Amino acid sequence: MAKFHFLEDYEKHVRDLIKAHPLNEAMSLAVGGNWDGVGNAAANLLTHCGLRDGMTVLDFGCGSGRVATKLGQKVQLRSFVGVDVIPELLDYAKTVSPPNYQFQLNHSLQIPGENGTFDFVYAFSVFTHLLQTEILLYTHDIFQKLKPGGLFLFSFLEMDKHWNILEADAVRHFTYGQPTPHLNMFLSRNQIDTLAEKTGFKVTRYIEPQDDVYSIGQTIVLLKKP
Repeated sequence: MAKFHFLEDYEKHVRDLIKAHPLNEAMSLAVGGNWDGVGNAAANLLTHCGLRDGMTVLDFGCGSGRVATKLGQKVQLRSFVGVDVIPELLDYAKTVSPPNYQFQLNHSLQIPGENGTFDFVYAFSVFTHLLQTEILLYTHDIFQKLKPGGLFLFSFLEMDKHWNILEADAVRHFTYGQPTPHLNMFLSRNQIDTLAEKTGFKVTRYIEPQDDVYSIGQTIVLLKKP
């Protein structure tokens, strides 16, 4: 059976990094590098947007635990679940995150767990690599998994604000004759507004990619379940 595009591409990318670099460096590069800087910035962004002590939290696409590790230094959560598609990343995340944090391998188009479980869900640089149909399916399921009043924060790429990424992708695709090493998807704010409306969310705010305090290099949207 064929694998999802994002799984096959990312598996190869991560395993190539592990072969070429020391493990800590490979685990940082696998999530885009700058482990400490981006991890701290993302954790600060989450607490700024309402994540606080006592919450139940889902890290959707947790990677190698960069955000989980820094978040564990800032807040005391009731529970934390991180999901990802790559076993090597999850194994590493377990070694650097608080011992009560749980990490799960997930290859389905649904989120593990019961409906109404989480206070806060976040996804950094996940929807940037998924097809629009997959984004819709996951967003709908995250809505179901959140408690009423729960928050969903995710990052995304905008063509006008991240043109350099699109140009670099085009060069790589032309050079190799195929998309490599993985898909980058660009979304517009009106698409996200429509996605939120159709799945039941309310858009709370956007945070610009060049924000001096909370920038992680991508645009951020914060959605709320009524």
